[in-house]
Parts: sequence; C-alpha cells; structure tokens
Amino acid sequence: MLAGLLISLPATASAQAGKASPCTPAAEAEFGDPVVCTGTMKKNGHTLIVRLYWDILADTDEWHVQRIETAKTPTGKARTVFADVDSRAPMTMEANGFEFGDFNFDGYTDFRLIEFLPAGPNVAYFNAIYDPKIHKHVAAAHLNMVSAPEFDAKSNLVISEWRGNAATHGRDVFAWEGTDLVMRKRDVSMFDDADHCMMTTYEPVGRVTADMLGAEDKLLKEVYEAPCN
Repeated sequence: MLAGLLISLPATASAQAGKASPCTPAAEAEFGDPVVCTGTMKKNGHTLIVRLYWDILADTDEWHVQRIETAKTPTGKARTVFADVDSRAPMTMEANGFEFGDFNFDGYTDFRLIEFLPAGPNVAYFNAIYDPKIHKHVAAAHLNMVSAPEFDAKSNLVISEWRGNAATHGRDVFAWEGTDLVMRKRDVSMFDDADHCMMTTYEPVGRVTADMLGAEDKLLKEVYEAPCN
C-alpha cells in the first residue's frame, strides 16, 4: 500500500512567494544573457555567483532554465557547469524559486530551484550541494528524489511533508550519512469517509536510502498506530 507514496506538499514553493529573490529580475534579462543569483559561501565568506541560462517554452509560456554555472564573479570563469538542467515554472515565479541554503548541514552554501510544478501539489527541486573535496557544487542525487524537502538544522534532519491523495497525508524524516540521505521514519495519516483520522508510523527495515523508496513495501515496517492528533 505504501509503494509510490513519496510525494510532497508544495510548502516551500508557496513560501518562496514571500521571500526576496537573490537573483537579478528575469524581466530585465535579455535573451542569451543569464539571470545572476548572488550569495556568500558561509565557511570562507567568498561571493558565490550562480548564473541561470534560460529561455521561454513557447507551448507552455514557462520560464525554462536549461544551464547553470557557478562562479566567483558575475562574468568570471565558470567553476561548476550543469549543462542538462530542465527547470520550468510560471514566469510569475521569480527565477523558478531559486534559493541558497545549507542543505546537508556542513556549513557550506548550497542552492536549489524548482524543477517542475505538476498539476497537483507535488513539487520537484533540482538541488546542488557544495563538495569541499573538489571545490565544486554537485547535483544532490538523493535529495533530488525527495519532493519539496525542508531542513531542520537544529536536529540535522531533512523532512518531507507529502500527500498521496485527498485522504492520505504523510511526513518522511531523513538524516544524512555521508552523501546518502537515509530514512529515519515515515508517518502516514489516513482519513475515512467520516473524516476520522488514523496515523501509522513506519520505520525502515535496515538501511533505507531515499533512492530506494517507492519500490517495495517490505522496506518499511509498521511500528505504531493511533488516532491523529
């Protein structure tokens, strides 16, 4: 029953609307010129520039980012290049919801932007994490498999609030182990026709990483069931 339920509510996407964008306005960019996002590398204080190369999809009128570069200055030499990006969002969403953050709690500055906004409430992100060993940002493969993740820096946890359908809601909790995002637990709330709710808590069977979820129910075991709070 749990297979394929790893999908999330778009809390971060809606929250972005209230934040000031770190990027130059897309409306001021000429075709062929990137939108430039400016941040700071937390551990060394250096400026971090992220250049978003974009176009507009004629069939959907979406703002489409197809290449990302990082650099130390707006026109400086690219340090990291992501050449196969496919990020699309309404043009009313500034820079496709781009934001900086520390997604793996190591003190270095990471970044992300919305990959796509489906018709339902489930949002996918493209996340890039800084790798201090190679002094470059890399695509966060496991994090990119978790929809709309939120980051609890106090507990060093990654949390995904998701919805399977109108009657099924859930919350997945992950922790980083190296570059792997490992599940700690899953809470599933289900509502019946009378709007009564029961919450079931599941724990992983062994070591379960984000890329393993959604394939087989046997990866999770039921440990507790009670009425929803």
